[in-house]
Amino acid sequence: MTRFVFSLSTLVFISSGLPEALAATEPYDAFLQKHCISCHGPDKEKGDLRIDKLSRDFKLGADTHHWAEMIEQVNSGEMPPKKEKQPTQEEIAEFVTSLDAHIKQGRAARMAARPAVALYRLSRKEYQNTVYDLLGVRYDPAKPGELNEDTLWHGFERIGSELSLSPSHVDRYYRAAELVLDRAFTAASAEARKVHKTAADIRYNGGKEQQVALDRFGIKRPLRYLMFPGNTQNALSPNWFGKTGPEHSGLYKLRIQASGIRPLGGQTAHLSIGKRTGEETVDGLIEFDITATEDKPQVYEFEVFLEMPATLDFCVVATDVVDRRQGAAFRNALSSRGGYIFTHSSETTLLNPNAPQMFDDKGNGLFSTVLLDWIEWEGPLVSDSEKARRKDVVPPDDATPEVVAAHLQRFAERAWRRPVKTEELAEYLKSYADERAAGEKMADAYRVALQGVLTSRHFIYIVEGDTVAREQLTDSELATRLSYLLWSSMPDSGLFAAAKSGALKGDALAKEVDRMLADGKTSRFIDDFARQWLQLNRVGMFPPDKKLYPAYDAWLEESMRSEPVEFFREMYAKNLPLDSFIDSDWTIANARLCEFYGLPEPKSGAFQRVSLKPENRRGGLLTMGAVLGLTSDGTRHRPVHRGVWLSEVVLGKPPPPPPANVPAIEPPTPQSAKATLRQKIEAHRADANCAACHAKIDPLGLAWDNYDAIGQWRTHEKVPAGVGADPLINPAGTMPDGRAFKDATEFKRLLLEDRDEVALAFIEHLSTYALRRALSFDDQDDLKLIQAEAKKQGYRIKDTIRAVALSDLIRKR
Repeated sequence: MTRFVFSLSTLVFISSGLPEALAATEPYDAFLQKHCISCHGPDKEKGDLRIDKLSRDFKLGADTHHWAEMIEQVNSGEMPPKKEKQPTQEEIAEFVTSLDAHIKQGRAARMAARPAVALYRLSRKEYQNTVYDLLGVRYDPAKPGELNEDTLWHGFERIGSELSLSPSHVDRYYRAAELVLDRAFTAASAEARKVHKTAADIRYNGGKEQQVALDRFGIKRPLRYLMFPGNTQNALSPNWFGKTGPEHSGLYKLRIQASGIRPLGGQTAHLSIGKRTGEETVDGLIEFDITATEDKPQVYEFEVFLEMPATLDFCVVATDVVDRRQGAAFRNALSSRGGYIFTHSSETTLLNPNAPQMFDDKGNGLFSTVLLDWIEWEGPLVSDSEKARRKDVVPPDDATPEVVAAHLQRFAERAWRRPVKTEELAEYLKSYADERAAGEKMADAYRVALQGVLTSRHFIYIVEGDTVAREQLTDSELATRLSYLLWSSMPDSGLFAAAKSGALKGDALAKEVDRMLADGKTSRFIDDFARQWLQLNRVGMFPPDKKLYPAYDAWLEESMRSEPVEFFREMYAKNLPLDSFIDSDWTIANARLCEFYGLPEPKSGAFQRVSLKPENRRGGLLTMGAVLGLTSDGTRHRPVHRGVWLSEVVLGKPPPPPPANVPAIEPPTPQSAKATLRQKIEAHRADANCAACHAKIDPLGLAWDNYDAIGQWRTHEKVPAGVGADPLINPAGTMPDGRAFKDATEFKRLLLEDRDEVALAFIEHLSTYALRRALSFDDQDDLKLIQAEAKKQGYRIKDTIRAVALSDLIRKR
């Protein structure tokens, strides 16, 4: 049967209520009376829907989502049910066409009535990026005591309606501005220093005595410093650095030459540099796997911002130490007087035969061990670009009031991301003048004005609009929207200039967007959007039970959280089609993930592209440990939650909340027969209140039942209590439209058949991120236009982002 497809924005119904019997005043009323009211009216209320109670006020749009879903079901043939009398093609056409005019009128009225001024507070991450791009200052607003945590909406942390400003928050913004200005214009400039220490310096106090022993044995290898699981060393120890070590807060470059020993069947050596918070946990600033072998050590280099005085530890953390007492005994022997002199595991003459052993008789390590050759700190470092951002911000000491005003105006235009009139700065200039009159120096008085600019709503908020009613953004507002979309920060000088000259139109706008897409700052977009879209904040929300999942540790969790982001980064760099989100013959993994997934060991410990085979049972986002873990709890997988996540994130169809007082699934008892969670959910679906929603949600989650709570593959479900063997898992199911699948592989194939739907959902999420608001049915026409443009380019990721950035939707207020 032919279907009449209209955009959902033309299918928005709103009215002021109906009498018990629908009055056929419009053609669509007659359709509803004939085909719908008998099941969704005063006599029967299937699915908790009564059509006669829905609003028809097209200007208000209160019941838009109900009506749109109804029309979608009629258009797709889902309604009326197959057992009921079916409408003719002419009836469907008249039904849809009749509503179209009403919906367009209501939509136009709502668009015209939208508020003239919109304010969107910067998220913490955006604030951090903005102060860096404005003044070259590194500031972490997520540290305890700094800016309040952002309120999330379906994973997004930049939705304007959610980001309120409390009195306590205002005070923190003032303190943040003071700290930022302190770091930008510090009175004492610290000269960068470089401190280099060898393992002999660190472990053996120069190693002169030990070198005598090496010479006696004829060993030419240099001394090395050993670190094993549970071993901690203060990375900034005075014994290492004395007064020549890091003394001033700032950016430091850390270089380490190291290698690792990996036990047979054990984990790759892993080093965490940060603050130890427990026996097995480290709040790491730097985390990395060490795959370099003893004979081929590698130089690892990192940049880290240190606030002095700082506490920083080197910690080796691993979960493969079977006997912790043996490990502790070895550490004690190593640290005791007359402990090991170590250069290489083959030099057995140096190993103390009376101490617990570190190697077996074939030279294989018994622990995941880090071998440190040398360490080097350099800093604090300030780049030329950071210095350039601060140049000419503060006027000279002999500046006239006019020169001071000009300096402040230039700074405010950059900070507020728009042209600024001098009169807007009168309050701040007066504060400066008052400070000068009280005897303050130029720099100190001027900082009061700078602080005023940085605590103004024009800096803390993205301000879109004014008192004049208009449909589109100004060029300055568009430049800001684009920069916070693609860079998570303020516009640069090129984008400012383009906006000021009125060049953000047509081909010039396209050229500017292409420049932005090629800029390295898009890495911020990749980090922020992927994390928010996929709701990765939920990874680790329910820490897995260590007894049930002993392979799970903090480094595996962090690696899981990074995998989807790095996967997105690879797709962006190669401009790959969105299909790869659903299925791929590759992933981006580090050594820890390769161990966990059973993949070949990578060439280095860093994230890199790894080829997949069918027997690996991975590929795409849906089989990643992060996605499978965030939809589970600490003890078991949760198929319903997995289905909800997939419906919302991948298909763009958030299911309704569950009804109140739904009983929980009963845990197994020792007397009951062992049953899979699927079997229990099917019994749960017998409740009529639950059946309709679960029929759409459950298949989306049950397809992944072969993956446990942390994403490990299994064929049987481990049931802790009950009678009989652990039951075999059945991942088969039927999609809501009737298409059957037997496992996750076939499910992914069906999703790929729905690539238009998946792409539209991705575009909607991306537009939500860009516009900083939830989208409505009024936006559907614009979304369809973006989809059509992206489809021309094969739904390639960068092209799709470009289509959103250049769309009419982005220009609208």
